[in-house]
Amino acid sequence: MYVVVAGGGHMGTHLVSRLVAEGHETLVIDIDRTVTERLFAEQGVVVLTGSATDIQVLDQAGIKRADVAVAMTGRDADNLSFCLLARYYGVPRVLARMLNPQYEVPYRLVGATKIHSEAEILVNSFLTSIEFPEIGALMQVGKGDIVAFEVRIAPGSPVEGQSVSEIVRRPDFPRRCVFIGVEGPSGEVEVPGGGTVIGGGTSVMLAAHRPDLPQLLRCLTPTAAAALTDEQKEALETLSMVSFLAGVAREDLTALAAGARLEKRARGTTLYRAGEPGDRFYVLRRGSVELEGAGRGRSLLRPPAYFGEMSALTGEARTQTAHVAEDAELVALDSGAFRSVLLRNPFLAIELAKALSDRGQVG
Repeated sequence: MYVVVAGGGHMGTHLVSRLVAEGHETLVIDIDRTVTERLFAEQGVVVLTGSATDIQVLDQAGIKRADVAVAMTGRDADNLSFCLLARYYGVPRVLARMLNPQYEVPYRLVGATKIHSEAEILVNSFLTSIEFPEIGALMQVGKGDIVAFEVRIAPGSPVEGQSVSEIVRRPDFPRRCVFIGVEGPSGEVEVPGGGTVIGGGTSVMLAAHRPDLPQLLRCLTPTAAAALTDEQKEALETLSMVSFLAGVAREDLTALAAGARLEKRARGTTLYRAGEPGDRFYVLRRGSVELEGAGRGRSLLRPPAYFGEMSALTGEARTQTAHVAEDAELVALDSGAFRSVLLRNPFLAIELAKALSDRGQVG
């Protein structure tokens, strides 16, 4: 599609970068030459310096052949004028960024086919965070009260380990709610089937009527923090000694421990081999483990060393083989729970990257 964007500020730049990434022919109009020069240098898009409400500028932009016109300037008055002219030139779809909700009727009068209210989006986002802190992202669908949102299924959830078909048949699951996406083993979002099993630490996407959210969250989330078992307490103690986990919130570290398990392995046991899929990473509590990889030689690890995190994070094949050198006790952490916590903690991702650069990747 050919898209003409009026306004190349902060919001306009983000939109243009996405349009370019999706392969749309894009032209940007902005009155500030420094903005147009920056967009041309960074995005490689066609730019025009001038007013998006100037007919001559719009003629230069080829507005008559545009499939979509987007008003993204920082002033409602300019956006209104651009929308009116775009409709005058016959652009079939005209989208408007509305800063002040009082302008909604004028936008409709000038023919804007879609109006995006910054205030409404921001207020809804804050309101959701206040009322439903368990929800990570929420988007209103249409004009009614239907919302699409993301929520993490914490370890210990009443639905942990159940299939989608089992969950929707639960008496406490709202009848008007549907699953639309589930985080896959490699972190990608998949469309779930009835047999898709929802594990602890998995993020799911659902659509529901907003009034049903309290009931839905009671169904999906633990009603109270479950007490850790002695084994999980030991796992928590071990995880707290891992360098890159030092900045993780206690709640997230406890969630990791709840999904971990202690393993005892005898000397000579092979934990995993190079080429095998990485479904977990390990923290060594006692004993020692020897890692062997092509071109890397051998390295001996002792507590509280951790290993296997890169394959667990990316889902790619192991690059090394891990042998138990001395009778060992380890904490094994599921890759899904690990990725879930990492995605919610950008600080953790930075610390992990630093740790990997310091010692070299261990998979």
